Parts: sequence; C-alpha cells; structure tokens
Amino acid sequence: MFDPNPQPSPVTQATEADFQQKILDASRQVPVLVDFRSARSPDSAELSKTLEALAAEYDGRFRLVQVDVDRSPQVAMMFRIQAVPTVYLVDQGQPVDGFQGGVGESQVRQFLDRHVEAPERDPLEAAATAMAEGHFDQAAALYRAVLADKPTHGEALLGMARVALASGDAGAAGGWLDRVEEGDPAHDAAQRLRGMLGFGAYVGDPAALTARVEADPKDVEAWYALGATRALAGDYEGAFAAFLEVVGRDREHLEDGGRKALLSLFDLIGATDPRVVKARRRLASLLF
Repeated sequence: MFDPNPQPSPVTQATEADFQQKILDASRQVPVLVDFRSARSPDSAELSKTLEALAAEYDGRFRLVQVDVDRSPQVAMMFRIQAVPTVYLVDQGQPVDGFQGGVGESQVRQFLDRHVEAPERDPLEAAATAMAEGHFDQAAALYRAVLADKPTHGEALLGMARVALASGDAGAAGGWLDRVEEGDPAHDAAQRLRGMLGFGAYVGDPAALTARVEADPKDVEAWYALGATRALAGDYEGAFAAFLEVVGRDREHLEDGGRKALLSLFDLIGATDPRVVKARRRLASLLF
C-alpha cells in the first residue's frame, strides 16, 4: 500500500552535491553515522554490511550515510579522511566522535551506545556475537545477566562453559556444564561440548597462531592450537579449516587429534549443518 508519509531510509548515499542536506542538515533531526568507504577496500565492504544491519536494527535511532571517497574526494577532504574505512557520528551539524578501521560488530555497538539509545536485544544473541569476535569478558557479562534472573538457564550455562574453555579453564567449563539440568533443551549440547574440554589447553592468541602457520604451513602444533582457539570462540568454519590442515599434514599428531577434534565439533554442531556437511566431505577426501 502506498504510504503518503514514508519514513526516510536509515541508509543512504551522499555526494559532494548533497552532503550538506543528507549529513549536516539531517543531523539536526537525528544523529547521522557517516561511513567513508571505498570499493577498493575489503574492510570497507565488511564494515558497511555491519553498519547497514545495525541501522536497520536501531530503527531510526540514527541514520547511516555512506560516502564513496573515490567519487566524492572533496567530502573526504572536508572531514580530513586519511584512510578507509573511517566512520564519524555527526550530531547537530558537527562531528562528535568517530573511529577508523574494520572493527567488529560488538565494538560498533559500544561506539553507538555512547551516543544513541540502544534497541532491545536478546542478551544471548549479543553474547554469541561477542564470543564470535573474541570479546569473552563481554560475553560472560551477558551470560551472567541471564543467569542472575534464571540460574538454571541451559543456554547461558552452556555459554559460560564456552567462555571458560576459550579462556583455557577446562575445570571451570566442566563445572558450568555440570549445572545444565537433564531435560533442559541445552543438555544434549552440553554433553557433546564435554568432548571439547581438552581444547582449552591449546588456546592461544589467534593473530600469533595465524602468523605461525603463515610462516610455516607445516607447523601442525600451531594448526591444532588455531583450530582449538577458533572452535572455542565459536568460529567453527575456521576451526574446521585448521583441523583439516592437521589431518592432511600429520595423522599422528596427538594420536589422530585433528580427526578426533573434527568429529567432536561435528557432533556438537549437528550432522545436517551445511558447514559440517562440507567439512565431512573434505575430511573424507583426506582419509580415503
């Protein structure tokens, strides 16, 4: 049905011809988040996807305006943009805050929360996002907030076990898993997660481990540690890739540890998951 009073889109583009109207003037009505980007920058593309999703979720609490620095260099010069992606929040016609680089969703949310009212969000969903980005303290705070109201909440207990494993504390993880009650929808997943308790001993810094395998692709110890680290952070596809490297390079490492790790993850995630199906095929090609 035609809307005679349509609401402005939360995402739009601005050029040198209309930046005054779309950015400066518009910011007197609602804060404007300006995404200075370039099609030549992979980080720009990834960050823009995140910002677009958040603009929709925040439902008018801010407006997202994208500026292509290659097509509108004068606007970029006006804001003194030196690298992309760069993001500025403009309020009442003035830039009030900003950041540079391809940051993750959790960091963008923290930035936004300093300036605009956050929408209601499922804390378990927020915690899962924080886990995937490696912000374990933030994830733990969210899971604990759920448990403060519902001490036997299975998904939150499971989340705390994952946080403990990601921190290398298998003992604490086991304690959280012990609290998941039989009959809880999360109980089966908790039992499967026990197969990952040993991963905690191998967790390391993801960047350092990635650098190690790039410098020496034959370093199966680093590949295994990278797989364990990614798995406990919830990056299952990344974990599959690392453990498959272990299987392909050294079946004897940790007594066929790469294959065993994959099977534990397959069981945890579920046989019908597309990521599992793909990884199983790759594993079969390595084994036979």
